[in-house]
Amino acid sequence: MWRTCLAAVTLTTCLTCMAVAQSANVEIGVLTCVLGEPADAPSGDAETGGQTRDALCTFQPGAGADEEYIGKVQGVSMSADQRGTLIWSVKSASAEVVPSGALQQTYANDPSQSADQKPPLIGQANPDIVLHSMADASEGSASATEKPAPTGFIILGVELKLKSASG
Repeated sequence: MWRTCLAAVTLTTCLTCMAVAQSANVEIGVLTCVLGEPADAPSGDAETGGQTRDALCTFQPGAGADEEYIGKVQGVSMSADQRGTLIWSVKSASAEVVPSGALQQTYANDPSQSADQKPPLIGQANPDIVLHSMADASEGSASATEKPAPTGFIILGVELKLKSASG
């Protein structure tokens, strides 16, 4: 009986994540994060190549003042010698102006996405805010029958804290 309940809760959660990711289709700005040097992986993540990196991020909303965030980016197979910049399109379910600090929360992968796609990152406190990677994809890769091997790294989660807002 408890297994049936657990399965129902898991299915409901996955369906909710899919619905949130699909309803967050209004672009409200762009988030750019510059990654610092990799930190040591928490115990248990070392075997999978898990790493956490500090990040300095700038959110440029479609309307309103730019905001700076500090954060942590968690990922798998990040190259230890690579610094990088991540760029996300920030989407919401509504076109309303987001209040200052609205991106301050933890984001996690959408579990409904297949492994060969870059899943959006869904806000855990406010799931109406979703980060969609703007990383380049090879032309025609979405419809190709043979998928190229993944390269770079896979973002598992992001935690953002408001540092400052200009204006």
